[in-house]
Amino acid sequence: MQGVISLKPCGIGYWALSLSQIPLAIAFTAWILRRQDPIACHAPNKQGVNKLIFPSMALMAGGLGGLFGIGGGMLISPLLLQVGVAPEVTAATCSFMVFFSSTMSAFQYLLLGMDHITTALLFSVICFVASLLGLVVVQKAIRRFGRASLIVFSVGIVMALSAILMTSFGALDVWDDYSSGNYMGFKLPC
Repeated sequence: MQGVISLKPCGIGYWALSLSQIPLAIAFTAWILRRQDPIACHAPNKQGVNKLIFPSMALMAGGLGGLFGIGGGMLISPLLLQVGVAPEVTAATCSFMVFFSSTMSAFQYLLLGMDHITTALLFSVICFVASLLGLVVVQKAIRRFGRASLIVFSVGIVMALSAILMTSFGALDVWDDYSSGNYMGFKLPC
């Protein structure tokens, strides 16, 4: 389809738009590092966290997520929990990250002429309703049992299921490509 703006994929405008997020990320990282107040964590042995660890974790999660084609929110959750960030804050942070990155991806596809916009809108509404339903269920469970560890267990279950399903479907895709003789190397970025 024709995009909203006339950007040719892999042209100068395309790469300028794609790479414009790097100065923004550097500016946010510099702002975080310049803040004077310490970042508190809830781990019993830790009084404060080195501020450079959060941008490093975000870079690692984004790089690995892009390399393997998985969401960075799935990778950053266990890292934030390991550093000692409260489960509620971890869940909120990851929800914001997923919302922000998926919105930016959808915006980029719209600019470049995405097909099946009605299907994407339908999935967006379904995901939004499911997110609200999940939020209500988790909040009720935390109020009832008084344990925020339910969030940690849900992150663990999602990680385990993701690892099993991604490995299984990835292996099936590799086997299909191998048996049909398709090219299995790296593809060009454009």
